Amino acid sequence: MRTEAASAAHDWRINNFDLIRLLAALQVAIVHTMTAFKLYGINATVFNLGVRMFPGVPIFFVISGFLISKSFERSTSIRDYYRNRCLRIFPALWVCLVAGVGVILIAGVSVLGPVSTREWLAWWAAQMSLYQQFGPDFLQPVGMGSLNGSLWTIPVELEFYLLLPLIYAVFRLRRRRGDLALLSLLAGSLALHWRYCRPSLFPDPPDHTFLVETVVPYLWIFLVGVLMQRHWPALRGLLAGRTHWWLLGYVLICVVTKRLHIYVGSADISPLFLLPLAGLVMSCAISHPTLSDRLLRHNDISYGTYIYHALVLNVLLVLGVQGNILSATAALGISFGLGAASWWCVERPFLRRKHKSLRTALLAPPRSRNLRETTPPLRLPS
Repeated sequence: MRTEAASAAHDWRINNFDLIRLLAALQVAIVHTMTAFKLYGINATVFNLGVRMFPGVPIFFVISGFLISKSFERSTSIRDYYRNRCLRIFPALWVCLVAGVGVILIAGVSVLGPVSTREWLAWWAAQMSLYQQFGPDFLQPVGMGSLNGSLWTIPVELEFYLLLPLIYAVFRLRRRRGDLALLSLLAGSLALHWRYCRPSLFPDPPDHTFLVETVVPYLWIFLVGVLMQRHWPALRGLLAGRTHWWLLGYVLICVVTKRLHIYVGSADISPLFLLPLAGLVMSCAISHPTLSDRLLRHNDISYGTYIYHALVLNVLLVLGVQGNILSATAALGISFGLGAASWWCVERPFLRRKHKSLRTALLAPPRSRNLRETTPPLRLPS
């Protein structure tokens, strides 16, 4: 038993990323639920502030940069890399789109604004491809004013997937070179991030442009994960078994900066918070690395929980459910259940079709009791 524990501690493929992504998805769902149901008061405020210290979207982006860059390096071809990415994202997303139409039917077609066949087809095509953040006017009367606003991060993820092979090719990253150029790209994206995500800091704030809804101002967050993956042997010793120190340091930074009226934010997070948060996330991933598998039994339900929670909130609002702790708990429970259903009925079956995936050992039945054969390798993010 001690030998197996030691092996798990040193095998980078054994990790808690499934659990961390689930907690990140729940963080986003909790914040949206409290906002949708207008849960206020001192207890809700304190809880909300604590939850907002760990923004889910940047956590997703950092983990994606880390894992997807490793997946790409292990891919045998560009075709397999893109095929695997599509199998991970689109099947569950398209089923969620059908569920979104169901929400519209529950709300009643009569509540929709004026809509033409052309507008409907344009929205449908956008949802089926790379523009899930497209929210036409005719959907604004539904629930929260957006059918599934949380999906704006999906195109950002997909654009990163598309760009990653180009970044590796241009900077020759497969040769373990190009860190300086990679840092320059990170700095450029960070500059655009400050310009477009924090416009109040500039005397002539730019208009809201399409760049805010693309990977451009968020690429630097993914690249933090890529750089950590590329230098993992050097970083691992600073992270493994030191989660308590990383957590203490991060919380102290949040507390001190709050007194200066500087807040963590979410997608508009600054490097002051993102870098220690990334260290904390990676430390959690490899400290007690079998925790996720013991709790979740190799089931990754974070993606489904994330893409369904806004639909659940819209249904409850349309049905006139009163905002209170009970309804908020019910919304989170239903979202969690739909996430599990999405994993078992849609995501897991399609992941079996992936070619030479890092998840292969997870989906294949174990053949022996040896730890390296029965323990799943690194699992890809939503």
